[in-house]
Amino acid sequence: MRRPVEEDAEAIASAVQASLSGLARWMPWAVADYDTEMALAWIRKKSDPTEEGFLILGPDDEIVGTCGLNRFDAMNARAELGYWLRGDRTGRGFATRATRLVARYGIEELGLQRIEIIMSTRNEPSRRVAERVGARHEGVLRRRIRLPDGQHDGHMYSIVATDGLPGPARNPA
Repeated sequence: MRRPVEEDAEAIASAVQASLSGLARWMPWAVADYDTEMALAWIRKKSDPTEEGFLILGPDDEIVGTCGLNRFDAMNARAELGYWLRGDRTGRGFATRATRLVARYGIEELGLQRIEIIMSTRNEPSRRVAERVGARHEGVLRRRIRLPDGQHDGHMYSIVATDGLPGPARNPA
């Protein structure tokens, strides 16, 4: 994993386009015209200047997805953790490893006390990632997420600083 740089914009846009059929269902930002300029806006933190985003890299340094922290709530030392993978790179542990690293980074380096992972109740792959990293299911939030096909109930998972995440502590970048 590493932080994105502007030179990554074309590869990010390509990864999004390669995964659009599966990604657009769960990620409203994944649109048919997602392009290099939209990737640059994410890299430059245009929509969320506090976001901590990282590229998930495959063994050949190919961009296979992203993982990061956003929607920071400084008063409560809380943030949301999100992730996505290229459709042809799922099932290989990339999202699980990235989520674990970013959660540890948020708690150990940024001082977060709570990290939330929220996904549609229909998004089973994302739910499995949250469970594999040891996030605790806290319940279902009714009509929590607006997706292209309408409002979805959302699973709420959390990792809190006292949970003791497995794996080595290190900066994901």
